[in-house]
Amino acid sequence: MCVLFVLTIVRPLNAATIISQPEATTITARVGNFTVIPTDAGGGGFITSVVFTGYAYPSASVHVWKNGVPKTVVDANDDGYFTITLNELYSPNVLYTLFAVDLSSQRSLLLNYPVVIKTGYITQLSGIKFAPTISVDKTEVKAGDYLTVVGYAIPHQQLELVIMGNPSKTYYTESNADGTYEIIVPLISIEKGTYSIYTRYATDMKKSKLVTFTVGDITIPSSELVANIPGDCNADQIINLVDFSVAAFWYNKSNPPKCIDTNNDGVINLTDFSVLAFYWTG
Repeated sequence: MCVLFVLTIVRPLNAATIISQPEATTITARVGNFTVIPTDAGGGGFITSVVFTGYAYPSASVHVWKNGVPKTVVDANDDGYFTITLNELYSPNVLYTLFAVDLSSQRSLLLNYPVVIKTGYITQLSGIKFAPTISVDKTEVKAGDYLTVVGYAIPHQQLELVIMGNPSKTYYTESNADGTYEIIVPLISIEKGTYSIYTRYATDMKKSKLVTFTVGDITIPSSELVANIPGDCNADQIINLVDFSVAAFWYNKSNPPKCIDTNNDGVINLTDFSVLAFYWTG
C-alpha cells in the first residue's frame, strides 16, 4: 500500500500577526485516511478534536465508542453522509469504534480506528464507509425455492451478493434512492446444505456480516433472533478479529466494557480470550 505524506510546517499566529503577514500559510499532515491539522481558536487557545466523516445509510444512526464505551450518536442525512466532531484532550492511545444502525434496526459491522490525539490539532478521519446491512427472509429454504435478501446501503450503488460455496455464486443489484435493496435468489441449482451469504459494494472489499441459511426439505421463515454471544460487543452474531481487537485493547486494563468481559471478573485476560476462541467464527 502506498502511503502519501504531505507535511508543511506552520507557525502559530495571533490576529495582529495575520494582518501584518498575509502570506502566512496553513498546513496539514495526511497519512492514508487520517489528516492532522494544527489549529488555533484565537487568542492563543488551541482546539483539540477528532472529526469523523463518511457514509453509512440514509437516516441511519452512527454510533461512536471510545475505548469500548459509548461516546455519541448522530444521524446520517438522506444520502447516508455523516460528520461527527469530538472535542478531546491529549491521549497517546485511543481506540474509536464506529458502527451504523439502519432504519430496520440492522447493525453494520464495527470499524476500529486507533488514534493518537495531539493537543492543538484536529485529527480528521475521512472516507469512512460502512459495508451494507443484510438480512434474509428464511433460515431454511426448501430445495428449488427462493431466498429474499434485503438491507440498506448508500443510494444508487452497485452491490454484489455472494453465496459462499464450492463454487461460490455471485448476484448483482443496485440500491434504491432511499438506500434499500432487495435481491430474490433462486436456489434451483444449489444443493442441500448450509451456506453463508454476504453483500458488499462492487468497488469495496469490506463485506457485510455473514448470514447463514440452509437449503433443505422445508421452508422456515427467519425470526431475526439476536444471539447473546459472550464477547460480541456489536451484536452481529459473529466473533472475529473485530471482537479480538477490542479485547486486545483492554487486556490487563481496569474497568473494561461488560460486553468484552466474558466472565465478569473486571479484567481482560487469557480466560476471556479462551471464550472468544470457543465462539470464534472468523
